[in-house]
Parts: sequence; structure tokens; C-alpha cells
Amino acid sequence: MKMVIEHLKFNTDTKMWPIIGYPMGHSSAAYAWNTFLVANNVNEIMWPVEIPVGGLPDFMSAVKTLGLRHFSLTMPHKAAIIPLLDEVDPDSRFFNSVNLVKIDKDGKSHGMGFDGYGNLEALRQANVNVRGMNILVLGAGSIVGVILQHLARAGAEKATVINRSYENAKTLVDKVKSSLDMKLEVLPFSKENLDKAASECDLIEQCTPQGMFGYKGDWEYLGFIDKAKPETVVLETIVNPPATTLVKKALQRGLKVIFGIDMMVGNKVEAFRFALGIEISPDQMAAAKKFMYRYFKLED
Repeated sequence: MKMVIEHLKFNTDTKMWPIIGYPMGHSSAAYAWNTFLVANNVNEIMWPVEIPVGGLPDFMSAVKTLGLRHFSLTMPHKAAIIPLLDEVDPDSRFFNSVNLVKIDKDGKSHGMGFDGYGNLEALRQANVNVRGMNILVLGAGSIVGVILQHLARAGAEKATVINRSYENAKTLVDKVKSSLDMKLEVLPFSKENLDKAASECDLIEQCTPQGMFGYKGDWEYLGFIDKAKPETVVLETIVNPPATTLVKKALQRGLKVIFGIDMMVGNKVEAFRFALGIEISPDQMAAAKKFMYRYFKLED
């Protein structure tokens, strides 16, 4: 974490803000978080901490012992943390996904998820208005439900979900469709369905782990990107690596791409309001995004 440490200020009053997950060798969230913490004079430092599956009860005991004020979460703990918290935002509980926990002065824990906020903020920063859009969503994991919710609230007209497990995708859509003012369709995973959905959509949201650092699977077929309209936007939710095989294919086609970095930085806007009551400025957003782009060598 040398690049971050060079920018940090800390003393004996500094609190640690762990980001927990397993494994954590791929994690880069602390780079963005610490940029915002320093810019806003918050005397906390985010540090990645590996907590294996089953270790959350012991971790929560450590949180109380150490008097921590905040901690963030990534896979595989976003859902497993919920039964251990005192309060959880209703939407986060419904979609079974929490990104951040704050501890108040009485020791009460409050959890909330920000993937939907980050998704929309990344689109907004890229000047993409989803109102009236037809969207292809690839995947049906924990972040997809809340992303669909926020897309619907922003006025998207239709979303087609394609996932390798049709049953999982249908279960997700059946769960959310009654509460969303948006047409929803689930299609079985096939080249033909990918091609058809891609040719008709305005936005492709890539929400699978295919191509993610440390994940063995990757896209075997990307021909559907060739079927997309020239004006189609592609949003990748994977942060590391930012240029996944799907992103590279979209860039080769000349399509507008929104990186997972943009979504990760974007969710900090609402997360800072929730955790600290602080508004992140546009200049701070731009600085954090530039820092992350340089870290991943996306620009000089």
C-alpha cells in the first residue's frame, strides 16, 4: 500500500477503518477511500483485512474491543454480516447486501449497501441518462437486485437479465419485479439470446465475476458485443483488472465504456454521507478517480 501511505497522516488518535473480505490480495478500495479520508481531514485509515468465511462473529467481537467506528465489506461477507448487525437499511436487507457498517457511540451497528448508488453515480459522471433505456444485465449475483432497483428509479424502461443459472436469475427477478416500475425479462444463457439482447439494448451492465482477478472463469464467447449498436454503453462492475476481456472487446468496437473503478469511486458519495455526514466535492471525485486510473495504469 506504499502509494497510499505516502499521502496519509496519522497519529496516536488515528482509528483503523478495516475493509474485510477473503481473499484480499486483489482489493484496491482502500486507495480511493484513503484519498477521500485525507481530503476531508478524517482521522481514520482504511486497511484491507482478510477474514475467512465463518470468521465474522470473532471479527465483530474485535470491532467492539478495538472501539472501531467503521468497517467496509466485500465478498464473501456482504450478506453474512446482516444477522450480526443491530440495524440494516431496509433496501440492503431486502437485497441481502451490505457494503459498510458504522458503529455509534453506544456501540450500536448500522449497515447499508451502496452498489446501486455507485452504479448510478458512475453513469451520471459519464453523462449517461438511463431514462427510457433498454438494458442488458449480465449476471444475477448479490449486486444485481439493487442495481435494477436504482436503474428503475432513474427511469429505465426495460432490463433483460441473462445468467448462466437461469433459475437464479428468475428467482431474483421474481423477487424484485413487483416493486420495480420497469419491464423485466429473464433469458436462458445462450449465444443466440446474448446476441439478440445485445443488439436491442442501450446499455450493457456486466455484473458477473468473469475475468475478475483471482477468479478462474472468463468469457468464452464475446460475439454479442459485435452485435451491439454503435451508441451502446458498456458498464463493467469488476474493479481489478479494470480492462477485463469484455471491456477490451467493447473498446475494440469503439463503444463507450464505464469502468468498475468509476462505480467503486461513485459509491463513496453516498457512503460518506451515511458514515460521516460529509459531502464529497466534484474536485475530490475527480482527484480520486485520476489516482485510481493511474494506479491501474489506465492513464499516465
